[in-house]
Amino acid sequence: MFEKILVPLDGSELAEVALPYAEELRRRLNSDLVLICISDSADKPERREYLDSIEEMIKQRAQKYQEKCPEKIIAEPQPETVVIGGHPSDEIVDYAEENQIDLTIMATHGRSGFSRWAMGSVADKVARGLSKPVCLIRAKGCQTEVRPDCLVSRIFTPLDGSKTGEAALPYVEVLAKEMGTEVLLFQTVPKDDSHEDVNWGELRHQADRDAKIYLRKVEANLIYKGVVAKTEVVFGDKPAQQIIELAERSQSAVVAMSTHGRSGVDRLVFGSVAEKVLRAGTVPLLLVRAPGSEAPRDAQDGAHCKVSLNN
Repeated sequence: MFEKILVPLDGSELAEVALPYAEELRRRLNSDLVLICISDSADKPERREYLDSIEEMIKQRAQKYQEKCPEKIIAEPQPETVVIGGHPSDEIVDYAEENQIDLTIMATHGRSGFSRWAMGSVADKVARGLSKPVCLIRAKGCQTEVRPDCLVSRIFTPLDGSKTGEAALPYVEVLAKEMGTEVLLFQTVPKDDSHEDVNWGELRHQADRDAKIYLRKVEANLIYKGVVAKTEVVFGDKPAQQIIELAERSQSAVVAMSTHGRSGVDRLVFGSVAEKVLRAGTVPLLLVRAPGSEAPRDAQDGAHCKVSLNN
């Protein structure tokens, strides 16, 4: 499921915050790693030199990791490096789709010393244009040094009770099993009691019960497949804020969510909740596009479902 991981780089240190996560996932999942830079003919040699230096850095960090954890020594092939010309977001999407990339990991803020393209706006368009999962790393607040232990210790998965909202679950299952991480499944139940003619106490009680039944079914399925999972129902009218608060209680957490899902209880839509989580939070965000919600090609030009990922 995660055989090939792609990391777009623009020559900035901020963009490189994605590298430790890619290295960790490659190590745990035995994936191939591809580093890509977008170039014009004038700076192609400079970018090739830059990627060569990143490749050497990754090699040295792998050696350092194996020295600290000799019991985990494995053969780590050198990453593939690619320099191609064109528009950054278009070329990244085209390369990922044409080369069967299973996961793209990139920073959401960074500005290049090469062509001055903002990683935030590129991440925006890439996340909307790709059919496969994208992991967006907020440059501020994320880990920047490789540790001998796991960068991802817990996966938070918000659900809304819909099948489309469950699109991230197969990927969460694989990550949790291969990386030995715990999964927290949670659902938001609104607490709006502004209308006097509505018995909100009774409605909340029913919604809470329904959410718990639903989450326990999902939890039981994950546990049956060998995943350590827990559930939590959260009351509130600001799902993005509640996702952030839950995730930031734990260090080394990742939020994994579908980019489309809607129910009568909650709404998890790429252009609203996911954007707010990314802009206000500091934890990495794994976005999985639900089946049947593929972005049209012109969404890459910002014409549809605009999401601003650069703060």
